[in-house]
Amino acid sequence: MTTKLKKTAALGMALASAVFAAPAAAEELSYAHYVSSVHVLATHGIGPFFERVTEDTDGEITWTAYWGGAMGEPKELLGAIGDGIVDSAGVVDVYLKSQLPSSVALSSLFVVADDVLAFGAAMNEYQLLHCPSCIEDYKGHNIVPLAWYSTSPYLLMCTSEVASLDQLAGKKVRAASRMGTLMQSMGGTPVSVTSAEMYEAMQRGTVDCSVGAAAWLTGYNIKDFVTHVVEDPLGAYIGAMIMDMNADVWADLSEEHRQAILDNLPKLVADTIWAYNSEADDAIKQSLAGGTKLVPAADDFRMKLEEIRSVEWEAAIEQAESDGVENAREMIEGFRETVDKWRGIVKEIGDDKEAFEAALEREIFSKYEPSL
Repeated sequence: MTTKLKKTAALGMALASAVFAAPAAAEELSYAHYVSSVHVLATHGIGPFFERVTEDTDGEITWTAYWGGAMGEPKELLGAIGDGIVDSAGVVDVYLKSQLPSSVALSSLFVVADDVLAFGAAMNEYQLLHCPSCIEDYKGHNIVPLAWYSTSPYLLMCTSEVASLDQLAGKKVRAASRMGTLMQSMGGTPVSVTSAEMYEAMQRGTVDCSVGAAAWLTGYNIKDFVTHVVEDPLGAYIGAMIMDMNADVWADLSEEHRQAILDNLPKLVADTIWAYNSEADDAIKQSLAGGTKLVPAADDFRMKLEEIRSVEWEAAIEQAESDGVENAREMIEGFRETVDKWRGIVKEIGDDKEAFEAALEREIFSKYEPSL
């Protein structure tokens, strides 16, 4: 072979190698949630997260989001992910007790969740690193769990003045899981209505009050009906999964693409929690400007709340055991230890979001290796 032919052959082989070594085709992933596209979760949490992952993968991963229940309401999205209708979605375990019993056993601790940073971080750490039964629950539905967030503190928001036990007695209250138990113990009548159905329920008078994050006043526009908000926090919901992936889709992603998603989870969690708290403050201000009254709880209301909180950890264990959760005591006590660990971390870092992100990465996400 002449030198010229050898050079031509070498060039051809180099070009062929370049073709085979080219980056994989772009992956367009789908995400669904029942909240609207203008909800704080979308604008400050998931939206920026998508942008960062796309940038970190040089455009090889892009996302299409379906908001407002376009792909299913809260009770339907778990199945939508597992069945591959969407690649990922928001999952609210409180509506899925029979499917996610271990996760629900932890998130049912609404009433004692007095620090949304500590509890939010602990939920991520415990479920991802210390709770095999939690992982198995999701694995059984063909889902890889990735991240949770905690809402801002839950408040009692009503269409009439409610600040005492007498005023609460007989009121129909939209409340889920242990919050429903709390309201019943305080004399209210819990009503099973999802947050997505809440506006219509208050509009029609199906419920008189709702227990939830203050951000719901504007996020779901229930400020249209709420006249009084009790300012004493009742706890917080800590079991909202903001990111996950269909297990088959996750396995098909390259290692680099999976790592890009994992690397951006700490900021996703922190951004969402901070935005929720900020939105809560703004929602209260808007509602007050519109005539809503922020009222302190009466003494009997506060005393009853503290009475229930004093036994809530043990009550959660008993409930989990009756629901058939194996090793319920060990699991919930382990979660409590994780919360205490994060109380210490949060006490050190204070209200520093970047420090919180760094702690999430150091203590949780750098250690998490989803099984394939």
